[in-house]
Amino acid sequence: MLRNANTSLGAVKRHLLPSSSRVRLASTISPVRPTIPSVPPLTPASNLSTGSRARPKNNANLKPKTKLKPKRSEGNSVDEQQRPRRLRPHEVSQNITKLCQDRKVDEAVEYLQNLPLDAQNTINWNILIYHASNARRFRLAHQVYLDMKRRGFKPILTTYATLMGAFNKVDSWEGRTKLLQDVHKIYESYLEYIATVKEHNPQSPEISTMPCNAYIQILSRAGDYQRMFDVYNGMDAEGPFSPDRITYTNMLRAMYSRGVSASGDDEQIQKIRERAASDARLIWRHYMKRLEANPDIGIDALSISSIVQPLTFGRPADHIVAFDIIREYCGLAKPGETAPPAQVELSRPLVQDILWLCNTAQKPRLCVHFVQHLMAHQPDILDHGHFDHVLTAYGSLSTMGTFTEASHALQVLEWMLEREVTSELGPRLRPGLTAYTLVLTVCWRAKDWDTALRTFELMTGYRAADFADGATGGIPQMTQRSQGRNLTPDAAAMSCLVRTALETGDPAAQRQCARIVCRLGAAPLLTAEDKDDGGRRAHRVGVRFQRDQAYYAHKMARAVVELVDALVPKKTEDAPPLGPEEREWVAVRSEAKGFLSAHREHRPKSTPRLEEQPLGSAAGLAATDSAVEWARIHREQKSAR
Repeated sequence: MLRNANTSLGAVKRHLLPSSSRVRLASTISPVRPTIPSVPPLTPASNLSTGSRARPKNNANLKPKTKLKPKRSEGNSVDEQQRPRRLRPHEVSQNITKLCQDRKVDEAVEYLQNLPLDAQNTINWNILIYHASNARRFRLAHQVYLDMKRRGFKPILTTYATLMGAFNKVDSWEGRTKLLQDVHKIYESYLEYIATVKEHNPQSPEISTMPCNAYIQILSRAGDYQRMFDVYNGMDAEGPFSPDRITYTNMLRAMYSRGVSASGDDEQIQKIRERAASDARLIWRHYMKRLEANPDIGIDALSISSIVQPLTFGRPADHIVAFDIIREYCGLAKPGETAPPAQVELSRPLVQDILWLCNTAQKPRLCVHFVQHLMAHQPDILDHGHFDHVLTAYGSLSTMGTFTEASHALQVLEWMLEREVTSELGPRLRPGLTAYTLVLTVCWRAKDWDTALRTFELMTGYRAADFADGATGGIPQMTQRSQGRNLTPDAAAMSCLVRTALETGDPAAQRQCARIVCRLGAAPLLTAEDKDDGGRRAHRVGVRFQRDQAYYAHKMARAVVELVDALVPKKTEDAPPLGPEEREWVAVRSEAKGFLSAHREHRPKSTPRLEEQPLGSAAGLAATDSAVEWARIHREQKSAR
């Protein structure tokens, strides 16, 4: 009866009170439980019949009775189910990374902003800044930094390093003046942070040059060299905030960038480059002094490249300093000198810069000497880019009137082709169209037709004998090679080949050259159209000659006209009729004349460096000789008085 009364009372409460009130009531008032007297257990019928009292049996398998835990109140159970589990910071970082990898950077920002503060930390914000910069959202990266500070999270070393690394990815600062000003403010905040850390621990690991090194690169790319030097000079002389190897390397590379980006007339550009070379020498002296005091800073191939590059733009005195550095640290000395053991292991970019210095300083023989030394001792470090430099050096030597450079250049070309097959670095050594064109340039200056023909065979796959007088076998055919090894000459290569035939003055060589031109076609070479014959023939413009392609197209057209004029007699009443081959040559000459007529207004005004005569023209040399003779006579007359 009491049990039924309690049930009815509960039904009335649920009917009269709303759900929220019922929850509060249930949480504050415990339910009424009636007191029921305990009843002894009933005795089984079998025991009653015997009149004896039942005794419990000793059974080990009987389990003890477990006490039932009291049920939790209904209100507490609902609160624990609805309360979310607090995320840990590393889980937040994983979620941010997952969103950013799915290209949902904005969603990641919103996700972190809406989290409770106890689930966030500085590392989470650093990760978000990093991914924003990877998405090239530089303004967003700065906004995340400001939002982090508003929420009370203080930036640390990794924050500043991440920010500066993010802004270092900006390719050009033109049109980003506001963002650059924000970068300046961030670096000033980093200096304040360092000052605070130094008060407690001057050797704290939180003091580092990483943000400073990235900031120097930013200022260099922005062209603010004065502020860059202010940052460099503001660093400590000793300690964790003093310049390190990366600092000096970035400063030297900035001097090279300053020389490359110089604008104005030739005189102004040269002054800027000389100033950059002078500043580079000053930075290098600081580097050497610091290296003597602290050898742990170290020096590597990138550091050597960073000083060689700006000095290459400088004066002859700067070139001497660069060669001394190369001798001391790289173990490469001039002929007749004994170089000390190398302190720095050579790299391919460093070798490239050294050879570029040799050609720029007008020391082609030294360039050839260095490459021959490396071919004998470190052949695996060389690639086709290095051989382009040495072939350029042979071209410069051929302008001095020597006639043996063409055969030497051909030997280098054949060495490259041989090493391509036998070495593991095959594709790195495969000569490109630029290499073949450089060899043909040497042949033109040396008037070496046989070497030019051999170069043509290696480049194209044609047999030169098929174009000679009396050749049998019909139309010359190309020997098919593997992909990328059958190269079609461009206008620069063909202009050198045609001019070589003209320089020889041999009619047989000129006829052979005319047949080659007719087989390849003049129009495709002059227009520089790309061809691809099943991936085996690749017609492209040599990288070295792309800028001067218009010049070489005009050179080739004029050379073809001159070649055909030398082979085909002028048309007169008594002249015999032209044969089929001569009519074909005349047709090629018409194409060349049509090109010159159509591009009359687009004639190039500048001459490529490889086409220049270092010794000057014949008239210029005669005038120089006359002036020298007049000066000699004048001095003799003056001394006689």
